[in-house]
Amino acid sequence: MNWRLPQLQFKQRPAFYAGVLFFIVAVAALAWTGAKISDWMQSQQSAPVRQVRLYGDFHHIDATVLHQTLQQQYVGNFFSVNVDQVQQFLLQQPWVYQVAVRKQWPDALVVVVTEQRPVAIWNQQQLLNTQGEVFQAPVEQLKTALPMLTGPEGSQQDALAMFRHMQGLLALHKFNAVALGLTERFSWQVSLSNGVALKLGREDTLKRLQRFIELYPVISKHKTEAVAEVDLRYDTGIAVRYSTEQKRKA
Repeated sequence: MNWRLPQLQFKQRPAFYAGVLFFIVAVAALAWTGAKISDWMQSQQSAPVRQVRLYGDFHHIDATVLHQTLQQQYVGNFFSVNVDQVQQFLLQQPWVYQVAVRKQWPDALVVVVTEQRPVAIWNQQQLLNTQGEVFQAPVEQLKTALPMLTGPEGSQQDALAMFRHMQGLLALHKFNAVALGLTERFSWQVSLSNGVALKLGREDTLKRLQRFIELYPVISKHKTEAVAEVDLRYDTGIAVRYSTEQKRKA
């Protein structure tokens, strides 16, 4: 029985050596792969941003100029470009409302810009967007004429909401508002595109505006005298000033 044991051990040795050899090869392969990955990562650390892709629906922003600026400032090392810095830079530019910035492998910086949508000029030097938020941008760059809204600081959203209500009512009767003012005493005044100024006071503003609409055919009968101002702050009646005379009570 004992003479078979050495023969069994001899038969197991080749399998043992094969296992050891496989282990050594596997370790060497892993080491080689790790070295290659390390070399590749090192090379990618210096991979440049070769292009900036700019997207957006632009009306007031010069996309060509903005794209050139981004190319000049941020084309370079892919990993060193700070996305937050790019975003902050863009948010400081006129007409920019929102920004999304990301890196796109292997060499692109993708920038998506949402432009401000101005709906009114606020206190002559600022602008209001569709949300009633104040923003700074060159008024002379406006592509279309916008209504002029004025009022105390912090009242811009109330002013915009009131203007929209008034404009909706006036438009039904072929009138068009071009300016709206809110005084320090919270009294409303509105100017129409036909040159008529309306004083509406603090209360029942839309009812007083409706009264003007109903009475305008009567007070505008004077063909040689254009209506300049209508004061609707009275409980009964109105005061009308024509372009060539003082106020008269109607």
